[in-house]
Amino acid sequence: MQKERFFNILKRGCRKMERAKVSLVKFNDDRRNIRRAVEMCDGFKELTPSKRVLLKPNLVMWDEVLPFPKFGVITTAVVVEEMVRLLQEHGCSDIAIGEATTEDESINSETEAAYRGMGFQQLEKKYGVKLLDLNRGPFERVEFDGFSLDIAAPVLEADFLINLPVLKTHNTTRVSLGFKNLKGCLSRRSKIFCHHPELPLDRFIQRLGEKLAPALTLIDGIYALDRGPAMNGTAHRADILIASRDMFAADVVGTMILGMNPADIGHLAEHARRHGLPLDGSNVEICGEELSSLVRPLKWDWGWLEDNSGPTAFGRMGISGVYYPKYDHTICSGCSFLNNMILILLIGAYTGEPFDSIEFLTGKVARSRGGYKKTFLFGNCIIRANRDNPAIGEAVEIRGCPPRAEDIVRTLNEHGIRADFNTYLQYRESLAARYRDQPQFREEHFVVGEA
Repeated sequence: MQKERFFNILKRGCRKMERAKVSLVKFNDDRRNIRRAVEMCDGFKELTPSKRVLLKPNLVMWDEVLPFPKFGVITTAVVVEEMVRLLQEHGCSDIAIGEATTEDESINSETEAAYRGMGFQQLEKKYGVKLLDLNRGPFERVEFDGFSLDIAAPVLEADFLINLPVLKTHNTTRVSLGFKNLKGCLSRRSKIFCHHPELPLDRFIQRLGEKLAPALTLIDGIYALDRGPAMNGTAHRADILIASRDMFAADVVGTMILGMNPADIGHLAEHARRHGLPLDGSNVEICGEELSSLVRPLKWDWGWLEDNSGPTAFGRMGISGVYYPKYDHTICSGCSFLNNMILILLIGAYTGEPFDSIEFLTGKVARSRGGYKKTFLFGNCIIRANRDNPAIGEAVEIRGCPPRAEDIVRTLNEHGIRADFNTYLQYRESLAARYRDQPQFREEHFVVGEA
């Protein structure tokens, strides 16, 4: 059985990428346009009813406690449900949805909570769909060139993998489209390993996408996200569906729509090099809308002060006495999200007087340069990296992988920083308020069974 699984993966990975057909369709609140996007790219050409189908949406996070604007952050329930309907009409009966959210018990962010919040249980009742939490495994070790990763077995066992990413930017990889979405198929330990201190994240992403090679990729661009991948970015109603049997081609087109050059995207450039593919879209056949009419340039990066002492917001507010260097590719998703929370808490704690010579380090490789009274080490990885660092005056460890929100607040207060969680709560409320009373942003797009 295991040999057969990997033979199927090998066949998918060796699919020839000649002139790839990519459909561009406007959604415009008409579910029939999801069908059009699939049909125009011959999305089910290789699908027979007996095949085991697995849908991989992008549900990178969930939150049952704090305000959580989902626009551009996660795949819409509209796209997931319509894909299930199309599969059933095609005669498929063995259909599963698999995802692995970033888990934080303090906000009930587990995958099951996301499924519950989006009404995916209705897909179980209506269509017999299996809901899989890929965080729970089981996993199989897969060898790559020079490293190995643990991939959720249901993904490897699927005969027809459908990739349902979101049209969004990413603060490390610039875009988070088809290739990047597959990182959610890894075990937690392997996800952390991909943020390697010596190897680029894009290399892991490219090799994983090459290995899994989804049979169909449909990029959900009903909403697009500026400065993603999380909700502190800004969402835009884009109404774009991008579908292809060729994930690389879909990502190239999606990157162009986001106003970026595919040659600047590390994992796409690497994939092109390994397979002798062009990065200018010349091997793509566009069906439907004109690509040029859909281009919407979005920002992917967050500004930092020239001396790398903190985000540009620190400069605008006159915040000083703190050194908070910019995150790097080694910071994992869980810590990255909470890193934003620390910055908001520091802004809230600022009284107009300089902080008392403090430093914050994140990720896996940063080393304190010394000269500060206290160095806050955020997360187990950076604690290990600075263990016995003689340059540190007083090390303040915020332990966890990732640390808990309450431990962050408590530690800051214990060391003289008046961090109030209500400041962060108000910030989260302000993020949600961006989209209220704006009819183009529809919460019902994220609930199964709603129009």
